[in-house]
Amino acid sequence: MKSLLLIIACTLALFAGELQFEHNFNKALQKAKTQNKEVMMMYSATWCPECNYMKEVVFKNKEVVSYIKKHFIVLTLDIQKDTLPEGFNYIGIPTFFFIDKNAKEKNKIIGGSKANIFLQNLKALK
Repeated sequence: MKSLLLIIACTLALFAGELQFEHNFNKALQKAKTQNKEVMMMYSATWCPECNYMKEVVFKNKEVVSYIKKHFIVLTLDIQKDTLPEGFNYIGIPTFFFIDKNAKEKNKIIGGSKANIFLQNLKALK
């Protein structure tokens, strides 16, 4: 029994610091409505170095993850597989769209950055 509890605790600790990405716009929007949050939609590509840096480094930073989890439902769309929902435009990737629960774009961040700068930018949006 103690071993099982230890395994559960370790598993929870591993996933507590990770973001859970949605891959469906409507599902993310529904979650945002239910949880009274905004959607942070990342438009990216697997071949994009800045996109990968954001996913592999910035989105593993404890402070960034904590802030995002508190305020946003995270949606990621791939430029090679997914079409942006109607009304959204981009000039480069990664592009982060901040969308209210009514599917309206409120803000946008273009490009990647270090964790502390990205967190500052996120806080400036609120």
